[in-house]
Amino acid sequence: MLPWVHLAISNAKRLLLDIHHDVRPQYLQGYLNEFCYKYNRRSFGEKLFDRLLIACVSYKNEF
Repeated sequence: MLPWVHLAISNAKRLLLDIHHDVRPQYLQGYLNEFCYKYNRRSFGEKLFDRLLIACVSYKNEF
């Protein structure tokens, strides 16, 4: 019914099994945060550097 959800879950499980062989409960949230960060930016491609540049230029410093 929800193929993208199953695909995302299987990709997260594969990341945990391949890269982080031994997953401890205290580090699990950090691993999942890393997966979500990478998953949400998978389609940026060439535009990633432009987005970073815009974020740096538009940052307001409060000194």
